[in-house]
Amino acid sequence: MIEIAKIVKPQGIKGEVKALPSTNVVGIFDVLTECLVGNKIMKIKHISFRQGFLYIKFDEINTRNDAELYRNQSIKIEKNLLEEMKGEDEFLVDDLIGMLIYDEKGELVGQIVDVLNYGASDILVFEKDGRSFEVPYVDEVFTAENGTLVANSEKLLEVMI
Repeated sequence: MIEIAKIVKPQGIKGEVKALPSTNVVGIFDVLTECLVGNKIMKIKHISFRQGFLYIKFDEINTRNDAELYRNQSIKIEKNLLEEMKGEDEFLVDDLIGMLIYDEKGELVGQIVDVLNYGASDILVFEKDGRSFEVPYVDEVFTAENGTLVANSEKLLEVMI
């Protein structure tokens, strides 16, 4: 199972919840009919995506008080559903951990040890020669080629922390 969103709070009085997505494969929300919330499988009645948040109505939640019980709960699905939806050169966070990064000359830049997200973009944490670096995962710095990440060395130096 893989987390695709986290419930932030109840929304309205009829049991709808507001959730923060944790995947950029937003197409999954168009086809999703059920998911795991906490430790309970729940059916989705409707789902919408507005201003960066998901608004979800589950069949099993009908009041604001019921929705409050699910505050801060993770919404998970089977990983293979998400893998089917992602593009050829897109990665799941789980896939990135341990991946090697190369520059455009084919030289090793480092190995990804963690992926953080502070809201604006994903931050890749990678190590090389015992040192740790944090770099935003942006198109100007990284390109995906044949299942690996290639870094523009000039742009990488500009954004490395």
